[in-house]
Amino acid sequence: MTTTPQVLFVGWQSPENRAIYPIARLLLRTQGPRYEFTYVHGVLDAMKHGFIPFRELPQLKQLYFFHHLPPLFTNRLMPHSRPDFAEHLEQLGLGSSRDRVPEPEVILARSGALKATDKLEVSAPPEFDVATRTWTYHGFARGVRHVPGAEDAMLGVHAGDLLEIESDVANDWDARALLMLRTDRARLGFVPHILIEDLGWLMDHGVEVRAEVVKINLAPAPTQQRLLVAFKAEHRPGFAPMSTQRFQPMGDGAARLDLASVADLHPAG
Repeated sequence: MTTTPQVLFVGWQSPENRAIYPIARLLLRTQGPRYEFTYVHGVLDAMKHGFIPFRELPQLKQLYFFHHLPPLFTNRLMPHSRPDFAEHLEQLGLGSSRDRVPEPEVILARSGALKATDKLEVSAPPEFDVATRTWTYHGFARGVRHVPGAEDAMLGVHAGDLLEIESDVANDWDARALLMLRTDRARLGFVPHILIEDLGWLMDHGVEVRAEVVKINLAPAPTQQRLLVAFKAEHRPGFAPMSTQRFQPMGDGAARLDLASVADLHPAG
């Protein structure tokens, strides 16, 4: 069962350099109001490349509270009434039953909440498996249409397949970009940019990151939802997911998160 994420991060892609910056976070509170919204420090870099704070959320250092999921997020959810809603859940690897619809935060995190009308996306921190002491991120392959042959290569990919991850040293846009490839070296797309910092840290510290295919959605599924992958890595002391300065809240009095605490509470036996 997929756990409802405690926090969602909002990322923004600059049309200037195509880099994706974390700009805000939405925290699920244990008491009312239900949601706390604040910008994060990554927004300062984003503003240098064209981002403008949301008109309805203009103050960088203010905390915004909501009793219900704010419009910035609800507008990125497919209505349950649409005839293709069950198919949408299936493409996200979340089942296809209208009777057991996941929480909206789960749908937002899994889908990325991408829209053709803006450059925003939504992501969640990884889940921690206490038994195996493993972190698991989910994400769709990015940049599929920019990788020659990727669409054809996906015809030979199936759920459960293991993929290879390697640095794309020839990438002129981002030297940190991570490619996903089949074991025969056919290129499929890129690791979601918002995960590069975490996965790069783990790989730099000798941790194997396993990339396992969860779901393959061939055309006419949207290009950005072709290939769903689970990225799994064992915990390493000193690792804390999505915890660098750019993910830290700007809002005065914002709740501080220790996303690695679950691992510290369950040390290796």
